Amino acid sequence: MIRDISGDKPEKREEHLDVIISEADYLDRLVVDMSELSKLQSGTYVLKEENFDLAEVIRNVVRLNSVMIDEGKLHISINTPPSLIVYGDETKLTEVIYNFLSNAVKHTPEGKTIYLRAFHLEDEETVRVEVEDEGVGIPEEEIPFIWDRYQKSSRSFSRSMSSTGLGLSIVKAILDSHHARYGVTSQQGKGSLFWFELHNPDEVEEEG
Repeated sequence: MIRDISGDKPEKREEHLDVIISEADYLDRLVVDMSELSKLQSGTYVLKEENFDLAEVIRNVVRLNSVMIDEGKLHISINTPPSLIVYGDETKLTEVIYNFLSNAVKHTPEGKTIYLRAFHLEDEETVRVEVEDEGVGIPEEEIPFIWDRYQKSSRSFSRSMSSTGLGLSIVKAILDSHHARYGVTSQQGKGSLFWFELHNPDEVEEEG
């Protein structure tokens, strides 16, 4: 394309190089996501479960998204205990929270607030995590299909962020592997709340 179309025009060459790099990056992300989803769904991925601080993970995920949050002129509200120990695959559950937050950032107009919460339910054996936004919401007819691979929402507002359409499918596979409950409630024009619950997440005592 560069040789046959750009010719001797530097600005065109630069434009076409940007397209090639962007598409190559997208294909790389797609291959990685497809590979991860395949491993999770086939059961060949072995969870690396350990005790970790879920509250700290949430704070770290917010820091990782700070540039997009600032660029979107969004407000963040974090409501967690100082420490909340759970048992699971820290890397994979971090990925779940990251996906929920990045989706909220993507679909929330500037000036609005995103809420992150983590707390014990009344039974004291279940930890619930919530990511709620004041975004545009999800059309009711699309909600049953949002966990399907390659499904992308038709939401009217969407901040420019690349996506392979596999994010929530990977989230579903991760949470299924943890035997977690999860879901979403949403109302168009008011926002969405994504959540998951880990049962019996108490710290496991090491023997010896």
